[in-house]
Amino acid sequence: MAFMQKFLQTKSVTKRGNKYLEEALYKRLFKEGSSEVSVRQQLNQFLKSKKRVYKWEVGHSLKILRHRDRFYPALKLSEAMAERGMNKTVSDHAIHIDLIAKARGIAAAEAYFIDLPETSKNHLTYGALFNCYCKELVTEKAEALLEKMNELKLGLTSMHYNSLMTLYTKTGHPEKIPAIIQEMKAYDIMPDSYTYNVWMRALAAVGDISGVERVIDEMKRDGRVAGDWTTYSNLASIYVDAGLFERAEKALKELEKRNACRDLSAFQFLITLYGRTGNLLEVYRVWRSKVGFS
Repeated sequence: MAFMQKFLQTKSVTKRGNKYLEEALYKRLFKEGSSEVSVRQQLNQFLKSKKRVYKWEVGHSLKILRHRDRFYPALKLSEAMAERGMNKTVSDHAIHIDLIAKARGIAAAEAYFIDLPETSKNHLTYGALFNCYCKELVTEKAEALLEKMNELKLGLTSMHYNSLMTLYTKTGHPEKIPAIIQEMKAYDIMPDSYTYNVWMRALAAVGDISGVERVIDEMKRDGRVAGDWTTYSNLASIYVDAGLFERAEKALKELEKRNACRDLSAFQFLITLYGRTGNLLEVYRVWRSKVGFS
């Protein structure tokens, strides 16, 4: 009896294991390469076969497709799985909104969001639509939706405000950014390093260099956000653009101190910015240290 139970258990495990040994969906999609045509062909072949897949396979496949900017195939896969009865979480709906916006446009993404049940309209799906507005530079709708999210108390973070400030930067309205900073302070939303960088750039765009320096001082006083090397590369670049080379070099020295992880991107900024100040000795010094690190 014990032998028979053990035999059946082994057979069950083997059977279950064989399912996992089948080629995962994301491997099937990219086994002929990563070109748009090959991905579409593999996807169509999979959908016609009506083979069953695990939800994690679909999620992982969508992640890879989005990372490689294959938005149309990703949307097709997402829709096909929904038609086959695969349940979508709120997170899945948020991803679907992003895919629709990139593959079919903002209007289609709005329609999908409107048709969602109220239980699926939370910070994730609202946030997805808001990000679509920001990426497509739809200013008025982004502003209105952020206000709506605030009214609904959906737990806004610096990420949401950073997206709106980036929108203002891209549309040529840096003068709107200080008001956004004040709103963040009013709602006690903690800024991050990106927030300070965008804020500094906005002040630099209107020629307020003393304002840029006040931002750095405020960041230091606040103490909750430690400026990393990107903060000081940003500051140095602002000084270089303003022709303030001595201040730029001080900022670059601070950049070097902050680059504890020896990020190669930081070396590139150092070489470029020292070059723009005309200090070739520093260019050669940084280059030699970079070559030694490589």
